[in-house]
Amino acid sequence: MAPASPEFRLVCAACRWPREIRDAAVRDAVVPGLDWELVARIVRRQRVAGLVADALRSAKIEPPEGVAQWLDEQASRIARQNLAAVAETKRLGAILDAAGIDWITFKGLPLAIQAYGTLTIKMANDIDILVAAADCGRACGLLREAGYARFSPGAEVSDDQVAAWMRVSKESGWRHPVTGLIVELHGRLMANPALLPQAVLSAPRRRVEIVKGMAVPTMGDALLYPYLFAHGAHHGWFRVKWLADVAALLVHEGPEGAEARYREARAAGVGRCAAQALLLAHRLLGLPLAPRFVAELERDPVHRRLLTVALGCMGGDFEAREHESPYARTMLPVLLAGLLLRRGIGYKWSELSALAANPVDRANNRLPRGLGFLYPVLGGMRWSRRMLGLAGRTR
Repeated sequence: MAPASPEFRLVCAACRWPREIRDAAVRDAVVPGLDWELVARIVRRQRVAGLVADALRSAKIEPPEGVAQWLDEQASRIARQNLAAVAETKRLGAILDAAGIDWITFKGLPLAIQAYGTLTIKMANDIDILVAAADCGRACGLLREAGYARFSPGAEVSDDQVAAWMRVSKESGWRHPVTGLIVELHGRLMANPALLPQAVLSAPRRRVEIVKGMAVPTMGDALLYPYLFAHGAHHGWFRVKWLADVAALLVHEGPEGAEARYREARAAGVGRCAAQALLLAHRLLGLPLAPRFVAELERDPVHRRLLTVALGCMGGDFEAREHESPYARTMLPVLLAGLLLRRGIGYKWSELSALAANPVDRANNRLPRGLGFLYPVLGGMRWSRRMLGLAGRTR
């Protein structure tokens, strides 16, 4: 990938944690000739406005007035949206509890508290809720009754087919037309369950107090770290936001704790995902790691390849420019690197099958009975057409 721009390096410095080590790094990263408009575009693309606004304020760095005003507005919006999400999580949790549906929420609000100790700086774009696959249909109905409208899948899948969609796709997306809040309802945590089979609703959990007097169920530490490593790796870490959250969690544990989390992830089968995350966080966010441990991770050619793919996905030409979609041609290196995330031919076959899952056709029963084995073939053909540029823009 191309060398990181000074603007990208400033944004990464602002995403370090805790504040005591971050502020000095931010002041060092403010160099003459900095393009503050580019800084703002990188912040928007990487979805780290709250972190950057907090960092510049704490380090007493004053950007040009227009950029400063935009950052302040974004930071205020993040704080308001997170507080609104607290109330909505409480409401939806009560609805699910009353219906007898087991659930947890993850990433978002509980992760903000665990990583930063505050809800004011981490951008949480949606409320992620996991329920059992068997409860997806009922949970979708409850979201509709709660005022939410589905946007993913779109109109190509009818309401009574969403449960069938979620047997193949891990989530559906819902937006409240009044508040604008988004809920991602998950029937499973991983797009390819073979990457982290332990990532299930029945895994050990904990309760995190997100505001005084309100604790929510979320995944326990034994699953949290492997899940965050696997989730980020499967998406190529294409946003600094995700990496910043992981680094903020790990920095509390020190170099020895970070190494221990790698060993745990390796035992869970996602050591390569963890190695990619740790090397990225060490290089971009200054995560303290023992030199001996860094050398161990870098000796593996697969780790080096995954590091290169992620740096090209989140930086370089994509520091300030979005990928068209998670399945755009620009994401092809990430999709192919997905085959390297776990050893074993069984995992690789599952990854290829997940790419060709074809949930829309399956939900709509577009093939006659007895021909269901052709769904992956059709999905694979469509995926190939997109990658070759023979199809229109992806959904």
